[in-house]
Amino acid sequence: MLICILPLFAQSFYYLLPVAPLYYLSNVWPMLMLPAAAWALTRLQLQSRTVYVIWLAYAIGLTPLISMMQLGAGFFDALTTTVKVWPFTYYFSLLGVLCWLRPTARQIERAVLAMGVATFVLMAILWVVVPASWYTVDATNSKFFIFEFERGNRIYMPMFFGYLLMFYLARRLSSRMRITTGAVIATGFALLLWINKQRTSIGGAALVVAVSACPARWRVLAFLGGAIALGVATAFTLAGPASGVVDSFGSSLSVRQQSLIAAIEYLGDDPLRWLFGVGATTRFSSVTLADIFKSEQFYLADIGWVGIVFEFGIIGASLVAAVYATGLVVTTRAGAGGDPFLQSLSSYVLFMIVTSAIYSVVFTPGELATVVAMSEYLARYAPRVPGPRAVSGFVALSAHGTR
Repeated sequence: MLICILPLFAQSFYYLLPVAPLYYLSNVWPMLMLPAAAWALTRLQLQSRTVYVIWLAYAIGLTPLISMMQLGAGFFDALTTTVKVWPFTYYFSLLGVLCWLRPTARQIERAVLAMGVATFVLMAILWVVVPASWYTVDATNSKFFIFEFERGNRIYMPMFFGYLLMFYLARRLSSRMRITTGAVIATGFALLLWINKQRTSIGGAALVVAVSACPARWRVLAFLGGAIALGVATAFTLAGPASGVVDSFGSSLSVRQQSLIAAIEYLGDDPLRWLFGVGATTRFSSVTLADIFKSEQFYLADIGWVGIVFEFGIIGASLVAAVYATGLVVTTRAGAGGDPFLQSLSSYVLFMIVTSAIYSVVFTPGELATVVAMSEYLARYAPRVPGPRAVSGFVALSAHGTR
């Protein structure tokens, strides 16, 4: 059951157009899970309930009205743009489902790690067996098998469980140095560089793995050093076409630069636009962002926090930041006991924060909601399992662990 439902909560199929049944099921999953969300919201004492409710009320209630006023979107089109934030409700619905199913911590850990291994195995098999004719340059029709002039063929594999596996192994490595664990991590990165080729994600994952694998006393220093290096590299490449480094990143970087400049210019000097944003449209709307900016190469999802400010304003961006900061605090507290799997959940939140400089944090919010929900369930509601465990053992940390 966990193997069936966790990929849906983690939005593994949310943009997987070639697999139509899973794609459509993933997109309607937030609505199907609303009863579970309502049950959890009213029956459970949730640590992050307030910040999630305020953010969802702002994004679903206010932002569509702003889209209608600022962009001239119709009522239905404005409501449709909120679809991408509905997976934030997975924080409630997944907690509700887990409390109904009552899986043990060991069962959740085994399911997640098994899917992590399956991710890399499937990616390697597809790379070998899929013919070149399946790869396309049109990402609107397929976000899975992609061809780009700069990177060639690549597979845009859903990597939620794969990265969780990598972060788990890194946490294991920090407590016990083993050559085999390090070799598995290195193999995973080799496959990512060779097949996936998603530069920002791989760079962010490498930073998080390096920090997680460090001894605890060096962890903060390693993160600061890596973050500064990553920030300098990002600023240097986004600054403009003054160097050959920018050219080496190909069209993806130039598209991000153009989108960034266009978004900032559109916000202009109007304080209301900066404060509340201007909303967004979908590619099926009667008025699209491509129409407004006279360009098909404008993507809010590619300009990180500027895209969030563009759509939701500084107020909305602050609420999103509060949701992610709360998630980091909750998962870090849950992993404070030293269990590598719980610690890998906090590593994933850190990974999403690191990559948010480029990727929009509302692109796949189900990943955050899933990680935080699993962490809170394991720390507070998971059934107690008698007897010691050799590697990792979760115990309920409060009286909520038994019912």
